[in-house]
Amino acid sequence: MDLLKISKALADATRFKIMKTLMAKGEISCSELEGHFTLSQPTISHHSKILYDCGLIHAKKNGQHSLLSVNKKLLEKYLESLKGELVK
Repeated sequence: MDLLKISKALADATRFKIMKTLMAKGEISCSELEGHFTLSQPTISHHSKILYDCGLIHAKKNGQHSLLSVNKKLLEKYLESLKGELVK
């Protein structure tokens, strides 16, 4: 797990809002996620890919659609590691 890569991903306001939305909704499709933003589909896809690449979200194929969800295990591990690094 790369603390800095995850921290950088979460530092962006759009990606942080994507994470908040996914945490609140559980597992949702990409098109449903797009409905929570005024951004274009390619922009949402770009931000989602960054979160996916660092492991913060899962993407599961469901027919032609992808269902997105938060990787809660990694998020919890990240928070514990961050706490361990900052609070000594």
